[in-house]
Amino acid sequence: MKFIMDFKADWHDILREIMRNEWGMDTKGLTSDIPVHYFNAAQRRITARKRTLLTSDTFQYPAEHQAGWELIRQKVTDGQDLTPHLSKLINNPEETDPMLNDWGVYHLHLGTDIQNGFARRTGPLLFARVTDEHFYAIGVYSHGAWTESEVVETVHRNWPGSVARWVMHGVKGERLTDAERAILRKKRLNSFFLTSDGTTYGPLGGGTVASGHNIFSVMQMDTEHDRLECLERRLVAVTDELVCELKKAGYKNAAEVTVKLALTEGFYAAFFPEYRLLVNFYPRTA
Repeated sequence: MKFIMDFKADWHDILREIMRNEWGMDTKGLTSDIPVHYFNAAQRRITARKRTLLTSDTFQYPAEHQAGWELIRQKVTDGQDLTPHLSKLINNPEETDPMLNDWGVYHLHLGTDIQNGFARRTGPLLFARVTDEHFYAIGVYSHGAWTESEVVETVHRNWPGSVARWVMHGVKGERLTDAERAILRKKRLNSFFLTSDGTTYGPLGGGTVASGHNIFSVMQMDTEHDRLECLERRLVAVTDELVCELKKAGYKNAAEVTVKLALTEGFYAAFFPEYRLLVNFYPRTA
């Protein structure tokens, strides 16, 4: 028996469906590197979950945006969806975010009126780093302050432990002006960040590749592709164990059997469409 399968192509189709059906994205223009677009889009979103909110030592907001700040603060602590406060381009699967890639910093709008799924756009923007457990409110900056050095200085001064993994030991970066950093980002080049106390950081957001996507998006794609190739080999290795189940489902010693990848609760699964048989055959770690 020979299995006809392409788990990588199946996985791409699964990710495309998530982007289209769960995130409301138009994926018609995506023809290659679907996982890169998927992981890039996932990174630009903020998963709804309760978080501890922390504000920096210099945090303040314009009085006219107090209601907007209070709304976001409440949503963060309650675990509500913050998507309405993100960029309207969040639903464009090909859009990238240079500040997020470089510094891991999101920008959120402080409007309180929600129309067509998004809060009213505001000039001042809330800059924040977000993890699974914490929402680090850095400050409120003007629209366009994407490379302002004080953003990273504030993170370093207030929460150095949260970014310690990006400290470059034995290497000293060069202090760049905001304008120089903007030029590097436009060219999609990565750079170190030298703080006022002499600490050097690599890109706090992971960095970017030539396409403008986050490095982690490419790494995650490559890692999963390797895993799926291993899973195809594993499925072949357990062919004898599958024959009995296939025969129960109607298999009659056909030379070729089509197999599709499926992702079930906690497992990679093999779906045999000709026999309507689904078999969980390897645990998923995430």
